[in-house]
Amino acid sequence: MVKRLLLVALAAIPLQSHAQSSVTLFGLLDEGVSFVSNSGGHHLVQMASGIQAPNLIGLRGIEDLGGGYSAFFVLDSQPDLNTGKQSGGAFTGRESYVGLASPYGSLSMGRQFDYMFDNLSIARWGHQIPFVSLYQLPGGPFAKLGAPLGTFDITRIAGGEATPNSVKFTSKTYAGFNFGAMYGFSNMAGETGSNNLSSFGANYDNGPLRLNAAYTYSKEDGINDGHSGIRNFGAGGRYDFGVFALDALYTNTRNTFTNGHVDSYEVGGLITFAPDIFLYANYIYAKGNGELDNTHSNQGGLTLDYLLSKRTDVYVNAIYQRASGTDAVASVNGTFATSSGQNQTVLRLGMRTLF
Repeated sequence: MVKRLLLVALAAIPLQSHAQSSVTLFGLLDEGVSFVSNSGGHHLVQMASGIQAPNLIGLRGIEDLGGGYSAFFVLDSQPDLNTGKQSGGAFTGRESYVGLASPYGSLSMGRQFDYMFDNLSIARWGHQIPFVSLYQLPGGPFAKLGAPLGTFDITRIAGGEATPNSVKFTSKTYAGFNFGAMYGFSNMAGETGSNNLSSFGANYDNGPLRLNAAYTYSKEDGINDGHSGIRNFGAGGRYDFGVFALDALYTNTRNTFTNGHVDSYEVGGLITFAPDIFLYANYIYAKGNGELDNTHSNQGGLTLDYLLSKRTDVYVNAIYQRASGTDAVASVNGTFATSSGQNQTVLRLGMRTLF
């Protein structure tokens, strides 16, 4: 049951199997009610979708070419169930790529996520990821960082935005180890050195132990005319004890133009109480440097999840963040609701179904 939830939640991962040719329609829908204790000085109760998992509707296909080779593609969207709008404004606004899988690895081209998301979220959490809320990812009082999405997904592990015009190679696994590299083109005449993205990653998987590392440098149009940007790197891992799995992560996020940066330290764990009851808890400490007024945040979060069936579950989120430092205001990731003070609490009741 858990494996099925994971497989559909990660349906946009490149296909590298040698299955017979097929085209599959897949989907994952999440909806619920969230309470935010302080949004600009007021309580906020809102319908919010795509929190425990991104809403996904898409197509994926594979064609067996023989000899260990296959062609694959993914086209998917990320709709907001409450407004009907698509992330990216199109059916393929989340990801859209085509590729070739071989005995050496996979090569894909199009709009894709980088290795901060692939390695430090998907590969690191593994079977834990369906039980990790968007609210439980790093956020905080770091608006001065100047990241393109504001305080949302500053570490890039939430998969906030895929990279267009990209080519990506991920190796096959050698004795538990794999690696990859990705480049996003600017597609602008005379601007090959700006408005681009480079990403690298490596994973080691040995039974209950996973170790993961990634680096991404995205030069942004709004930072020094695209000649500077946001650089992320991080390393972490997970150890699975059976009914309990422990994970840890360190990330560094830097604006290469202003030199403002944030260090984030995270530890979490998943407890399996029964085949259909799960509790994920984590703690995050994040600190900005002097360019960000030495602001920092402490955050704790809980997700309690109950599987109603192989395809549907209900869950509760509870998150508390306290920000500290000069003029620091709390901002829990994914609420898009900055507090007017140093504290912010988020409670949510939701459900998720997949097909």
